Amino acid sequence: MKALIKQLSIQLKMDVRDKGTLMVFYLVPLGFFIVVGAVFSSVNPEIKPILSATMAIFSTTMGAVIGIPPAIVRMKESGAIRAYQASGIPMISVVITTGLSALIHLSIVSIAISLTAPFLYGANMPESITGYAVTLLFLLLCNVSIGLLLGAVAKNTQTATLLSQAVFMPSLMLSGIMFPTSLLPTPLQMIGNLFPATYINHAFRGLAYRFDTEIAPHTSMAIIMSVTILTLALSIRYLGKITSVR
Repeated sequence: MKALIKQLSIQLKMDVRDKGTLMVFYLVPLGFFIVVGAVFSSVNPEIKPILSATMAIFSTTMGAVIGIPPAIVRMKESGAIRAYQASGIPMISVVITTGLSALIHLSIVSIAISLTAPFLYGANMPESITGYAVTLLFLLLCNVSIGLLLGAVAKNTQTATLLSQAVFMPSLMLSGIMFPTSLLPTPLQMIGNLFPATYINHAFRGLAYRFDTEIAPHTSMAIIMSVTILTLALSIRYLGKITSVR
């Protein structure tokens, strides 16, 4: 446990010194929230009541899906992961450390957005603070696990970028966080159902704000948890193959 905490501390220090990490995890999501939050609340009145949740989904999805994969790829290319395994550090420890580091960064941003949105843009406070907190935790865990998997399967930075965009853009456009999914053609709605952000959106609406949703909130949470467990398991498996292949 002490070794894990020390490794996490080192990872956090490395993140703070990395301008790219600060940009993806903090500056861009917070900048988007400040600039676009006002636009969302005025253009789409349906978003204004749940603006806190909407911006939390955006910021965590961006930070995890775009920020984590390049970091994992750099670890693979530099031989750091093989060095960890050669030193007897289990792969699950590497995954946990990287994931926890990202989880801490994204939690800070999400909490900042959740606390300030009601004051800056008149967003509604959640009907259930507990429901909001639990859904936010599921959101963070799911997005971080997806980011880890994308980094694990990507062979280089270019591939990681393409995979990240292939997940991030549909999550942003087809999940209902920018505009109602009812405005989308049926094929695009079906594609949107492939992305966890869609179910996170339903979970926030149902559990935190007590809105009626097309998908039962608890069903959405079960799907999110299933995706989280699957992607974490696959991440550990793919990263564990690195030393055996090379």
